[in-house]
Amino acid sequence: MNIKDKAAGIRRLRDDETFKGLVEDVRGEQVTVFLNPHSSEEERMEAHHIVCALEKIEDRMSTILSDEAIFDKQQERGLAPWKRLTKK
Repeated sequence: MNIKDKAAGIRRLRDDETFKGLVEDVRGEQVTVFLNPHSSEEERMEAHHIVCALEKIEDRMSTILSDEAIFDKQQERGLAPWKRLTKK
């Protein structure tokens, strides 16, 4: 899948209300585990890992969108790698 297709898919997913609600629900459940004084250390560690995983997913989504922006800027300026490597 090329960078434009990936970015378009990420944008659709990021803007999808169902997806956003799902992520917020999962994150909220994990925060509840942290705030519950009766949670075991194992439960808190699991909640921590889940929150970290959600952040990694969001970071990867941002990276893909940034990669697209860089690609677009290179296309604008004519700096695409295949254009730089061709002889004039």
